[in-house]
Amino acid sequence: MQGILFGGVIIVLFFVGVVLMRIVFLERKLRRLFGGKREKTLEALVYAHAEALSEAQDNIKKLDDAQKALEDVVLDAVQKVAIVRFNPFPDSGGDQSFAIAFLDGNNTGVVLSSLYSHNRQLVYAKPIEKGASRYALSAEEQTVLNRAMRQ
Repeated sequence: MQGILFGGVIIVLFFVGVVLMRIVFLERKLRRLFGGKREKTLEALVYAHAEALSEAQDNIKKLDDAQKALEDVVLDAVQKVAIVRFNPFPDSGGDQSFAIAFLDGNNTGVVLSSLYSHNRQLVYAKPIEKGASRYALSAEEQTVLNRAMRQ
């Protein structure tokens, strides 16, 4: 009788060992599932992940809005610059005169011209809106404007 009882105890101990091994295995899986978080239940973990996802979506929306605002700012910034040097007076030496265009993404900006002669230097500024000026442009000013718009 004692042999049967001893055999029964061995079988029960074997099953207890198997159950303990399964518990350890399941605890490892749960730790991996919870990712080391302190939530005690699966429901708490799901809520924590949903909250983190909501925060991430809010951050993405904020970043998208910031990107659009930056695109608007960049569109209004000087993006295109071209310069032409020339000699407006055949009797004076060198290409000391110049025309320079500063345009934004909408081809709006200014063309500056500097005419140099022996006894004076004249500077002109002509506003440009959407690639055109309401003032007459010299050949050099039109050239520099066209070069800037092609960029």
